Amino acid sequence: MSKTFAFVGNLNRNASPGERKGICVFEFDDETGDLALASEYPAIDNPGYLAIDEKRKRLYAAVEVPAWNENLAAAFDIDPVTGALSYINMQSTLGNTTCHLGFDQTGELVFASNYTVAELGARPGNAIAAFATRADGGLEPAFAAAIHEGPNAILPTEKRQHGHCAVASPDNRTVFVCDLGLDRIMAYRLPNKGGSLTLAATPFTQLPEGAGPRHMTFHPNGKLAYVINELNSTVSVLHYNAETAQLTIAQTLPTLPERFTDTNTCAEIAVSADGRFLYGSNRGHNSIVSYSIAASGEIALIGWTPSQGIGPRNFAIDPSGKFMLVANQKGGGIAIFKRDIDTGTLEDTGKRVALTTPMRIVFGTFG
Repeated sequence: MSKTFAFVGNLNRNASPGERKGICVFEFDDETGDLALASEYPAIDNPGYLAIDEKRKRLYAAVEVPAWNENLAAAFDIDPVTGALSYINMQSTLGNTTCHLGFDQTGELVFASNYTVAELGARPGNAIAAFATRADGGLEPAFAAAIHEGPNAILPTEKRQHGHCAVASPDNRTVFVCDLGLDRIMAYRLPNKGGSLTLAATPFTQLPEGAGPRHMTFHPNGKLAYVINELNSTVSVLHYNAETAQLTIAQTLPTLPERFTDTNTCAEIAVSADGRFLYGSNRGHNSIVSYSIAASGEIALIGWTPSQGIGPRNFAIDPSGKFMLVANQKGGGIAIFKRDIDTGTLEDTGKRVALTTPMRIVFGTFG
């Protein structure tokens, strides 16, 4: 009988002793949406982002400590019966404030994105680093990296880099890196193990100044992508050209109601597994914005659902598609929503998981 687990990364470095949760593992009931705590892995600093290799039963965590010049990526085995984590190893991400980990389509390469709050010019200073996985699931030392700012940048610029996610294209030809500081989505040829990160034929997509592209996701058809822009609170629809790695902006819509004028920053974005709906999170408005997706890829607003907390940094749709879990970083813990598969709408179940600083939720089903 299969089991589904939800893995939650929490900021814990400066938490009180009773709140130093690290990574929490919950067994998930896809009939009721209930989460039952199965285990905890507290012996890790600030696991702010998690990525799961469900097939190989492994979890990877970004150790995000802004005070360190170099952060870390950690690898764990997952017990498929209990969900418990067992440590494998860690490697340096070759940069500061590691906020995202992503796989290539084979799961054999891992990419770390570094937001960079270190002093300008602080070493090693890379915005992205590439790792190969070992046979046991551990990470080898980074074999390639790239800097996006200053005289040593892969494309010269004096603007501050803020790498925020690395996403491999569905055809596994390109790795796209959202750089919030440069207002660019950088494009690299997907490297071979031991190779280098070299720019693709179209080296970057320029977003409007001040947009702040944060996270990006592809549509299941592999021809479309969506990016959520943190700073100007918009979502852009992108058409993907596999031959040139070009992303063409086809549409941009706001994530906020017109009447909302307070401060807001966007965070997460996700497409439903059937490709019919798109979701994004607003921190400030404290909501999940929902859109329908047309056959052309264009989106139309459905509406907003209060996140039932403060600062919804992350959310995840469960494997059944019937629920969405929202991680409210600044207060409110995890809120559980019922999701209508036909309409894409969300309804608050009233169920909560009390966590102080949940940052990232990933699901894994085993058995």
